[in-house]
Amino acid sequence: VRPVVRTSARRMSTVAASTVSSDVQSYISEAPAATVSTLGNGVTVASLYNADGSGSGYTTVRLSGVGSRFDTVGGEAAILASSMGGVVGREHISLSSISSLSADAATSNLDALKGNLSCKLAGLSYESQMMDHLHSTAYQNGPTGNSLGNALEGSAESVASVSADDVASLLGGVNGTNVVVVGTGNGSHEKLVAEAEKAYGSLSGASGSKAVGSVADKSAFIGSDVRIRYDSHNTATIALGFEGASWTDPKAMPLALMSTLLGSFSKSDGLGKNVAAAMCQEVADHELASSISVFNLSYSDTGLFGMVATAPDNKLDDLLWYVMPNFVRLAHGVSDEEFTRAKVTLKTQILASFDGDVAAGEQMAQQIGTVGRVVSLTEMMAKVDALTMDDVKAAAGDVINDQDHALAAIGGIHELPDYNWIRRHSYMLRY
Repeated sequence: VRPVVRTSARRMSTVAASTVSSDVQSYISEAPAATVSTLGNGVTVASLYNADGSGSGYTTVRLSGVGSRFDTVGGEAAILASSMGGVVGREHISLSSISSLSADAATSNLDALKGNLSCKLAGLSYESQMMDHLHSTAYQNGPTGNSLGNALEGSAESVASVSADDVASLLGGVNGTNVVVVGTGNGSHEKLVAEAEKAYGSLSGASGSKAVGSVADKSAFIGSDVRIRYDSHNTATIALGFEGASWTDPKAMPLALMSTLLGSFSKSDGLGKNVAAAMCQEVADHELASSISVFNLSYSDTGLFGMVATAPDNKLDDLLWYVMPNFVRLAHGVSDEEFTRAKVTLKTQILASFDGDVAAGEQMAQQIGTVGRVVSLTEMMAKVDALTMDDVKAAAGDVINDQDHALAAIGGIHELPDYNWIRRHSYMLRY
């Protein structure tokens, strides 16, 4: 007998109600604001330094327009980032210090960098591999040199084919508006501006007036799946995603709240079925997966919202039977208690993302690079407080309810339902 998903509203418990407050704490509302300057060529320099001048200083540099999305071979952005001591993203490279934008270190040591990246790729977890495959199948028609379907760090075959010219060409289109420099901890804003001017002042300005977060053509999401079957495996890893929201999409905040409503679970956490999220309670109670987590990824023109899970090969059908109704029910409403608890969790996650000077610098650089400004914690808390059930229902209706999905799976997937079964369960029949 299949279980019925409960959507009836319940009164909020006294414990849950006592943890909720629409008032912003003084340590948030009274926190100092970031200082922001813009160089003549468009480079943005921001800082949030300690007033007492104590502690160490940290610098974060974010380069937009350089990332795996813009690879033409596959892996050249990862090689460039590694040579500069940074980390590659799908639409950016993040550096931990101010350094000149040059590919000399990469081209002069290319073979060693390719070897290191190949070793890293060989050791990627199945979850990381499935997220790459999920992007590949969801955005398979992207043009060469601008495709979200590119693997984050390339493949073994593509990395072997990367040439010095491929790496050097990545920096050819970088201009001042692609560069964000953020200082945190202990330091001087004026000194940071001078260092940024010295390192990046020679870059050209933007050739056009395109707004931050806008793109020429929106990436086309394609409902599809890729399945890699190994009958010798007794577990499977699956990644299921729907087309989400870009950084500047009004649905971005409701989707963030939806991700906390659905939650995450891992056997290693020790919480078992005492985890807060209803979907994860069911997964834990019926031992349907060793881990499951919901992701909400945003890019300049689109996004991905979904889940990734590792489960026994003989429980995949049951896993999807529980997961899909929990996704779909967001379009019809959840209990007041769940909704309020999710808001508290989302606020906690936002605050935790700024915990520490390094983390705060990375978040500020991301905000400037994606939405064009530093968003204060007070504003973010207010946005969470302003969310209503109708916002969540509308976002879920647009993203999940009766919508195509993309899926990537590997391992013992003989019991994984086919595409049409999952597609049919993306909506409810109600009379």
